[in-house]
Amino acid sequence: MAYWKSRLGILIAGLIISASPLFAVEYEWKDMSGAVKSLADYKGKPVVLHFWATWCPPCRHELPELEAWSRANSDVEMIIVSLDRDIADVDAFLKSKELSFPALKGDMLKAQHLGVRGLPTTLVIGPDSSIRTMRIGAVHWGEKSDSDSILRALKPDS
Repeated sequence: MAYWKSRLGILIAGLIISASPLFAVEYEWKDMSGAVKSLADYKGKPVVLHFWATWCPPCRHELPELEAWSRANSDVEMIIVSLDRDIADVDAFLKSKELSFPALKGDMLKAQHLGVRGLPTTLVIGPDSSIRTMRIGAVHWGEKSDSDSILRALKPDS
């Protein structure tokens, strides 16, 4: 009987944990001037945090569509953080592709604390710092279903 009680307890604990939102750990990144920004700077606001790298083919492919989506949804806080080693390479890449995103550089090890396990990865973070949704792999930003999914996750009542 004790065996089943302990199994039931584990099951209930697992259900409680899986029903709880994941909360974003603190994350920081640098811009071209070396200034440090963090998720704490956006507390109280919904944020789309997108991780990518210049050496990642799916990342490179989706950036123009991501920028078009960001312009169409200018009320959304969009932060794209490269996990490249050198921010100058990021800046040169963005300029060569005529993308207007600022060059931001983050740390891969720290990104893993947010659940980043591959690139690209997109996190939708609610105003309460909860991770509302995570997409590992390219998002098809121009497709209504993907766009609507991101926008739904940004709503305060999600």
